[in-house]
Amino acid sequence: MDVGSLFLAIRQHRELAAISYIDLGRFLRYASLLKDDIIQPQPHTISIMAAPDILPPSITSFLSVVAISPESVDALWDITKDLTWAGREMGGKG
Repeated sequence: MDVGSLFLAIRQHRELAAISYIDLGRFLRYASLLKDDIIQPQPHTISIMAAPDILPPSITSFLSVVAISPESVDALWDITKDLTWAGREMGGKG
């Protein structure tokens, strides 16, 4: 996803349209660091090579610390999951 598409998708969501660049960066960083925790409760049939479509509730709750609602966390995850998943390899390498 290119930057223009990322910001266009964010602007189309009412709450996310007001997210600051710092909070967006924080969300991406936290989500990237939590990849092992995101994948751990997923069914074994889910590939670790692609971001899961749905975050575990505990991760959604944690990521809402960037001043957005849990519903907006889910929307932002849907927009940024592929970018986040490419951020570093599983197991802390990258």
